[in-house]
Amino acid sequence: MHRCNACGKNICDSIIETLLNIKGKTKDGINAHKDLVEMGVRLELQQQTHGKRTYLPPVCHTLSKTEKISFCGCLRGVKVPQGYSSNIKSLVSMKDLKLIGLKSHDCHVLMQDLLRVAIRGILPKNVRQVITCLCLFFNAICREVIDPTRLDELENEAIILLCQLEMYFPPSFFDIMVHLIVHLVIEIRICGPMFLRWMYPIERCMKIFKGYVKNPYRPEASIVERYIVKEAIEFCTSYMSEVDAIDVPRSRYEGRQKGKGTRGVRIV
Repeated sequence: MHRCNACGKNICDSIIETLLNIKGKTKDGINAHKDLVEMGVRLELQQQTHGKRTYLPPVCHTLSKTEKISFCGCLRGVKVPQGYSSNIKSLVSMKDLKLIGLKSHDCHVLMQDLLRVAIRGILPKNVRQVITCLCLFFNAICREVIDPTRLDELENEAIILLCQLEMYFPPSFFDIMVHLIVHLVIEIRICGPMFLRWMYPIERCMKIFKGYVKNPYRPEASIVERYIVKEAIEFCTSYMSEVDAIDVPRSRYEGRQKGKGTRGVRIV
């Protein structure tokens, strides 16, 4: 997988799991608070014992239940153009207040556009601003056209973002994938824009090929046989005017662009 794909997915997962405090996946826990005490920083966050129970003081990125509902409800109500992303609504669990089944491209869309919208008004201003700047950074490096004179500015911005994230998130948040942010701009300078090298088209193509496999003992033969049949059918349909094209989905807005609505229609 391309490094930008992997970096974006891992950072998106870490941020969302930490904000929603998903058990077993959050980067903020008892061990993280113990690390802060051993390092001699943020001593006010050390665990507190009251009787037989142990409590962890809330940190700046801790969300209340109301804020979690607001976060998940915002993502559940998102509507995007056809083909822009998968159905984000199906990835949100309002019962458990978490996101499930996030794919690489889903995280890519969240980091670029949707995450900064979902956190509006539910975090302290400084934390919200850092996460928003991180989303804008990924948006800038994933564009189809990048101004070479801005690369030095983006590289400095990546370093500043990491320093700001260290001010609010625990040390366990910063794994190798978070550190990889500082190398993405250097990779653009050497290899060119990100969109020319990421793996999303290949992953979609491989998903289609996996669907061609009907005989698990001969997967290559199944793929070749069905691909040849598809090519033959596509060749034949090019001479038929009243046949829909293969692998081209019909737009859900077909008919509406000509003024034909779907509500309040009575057929006599």
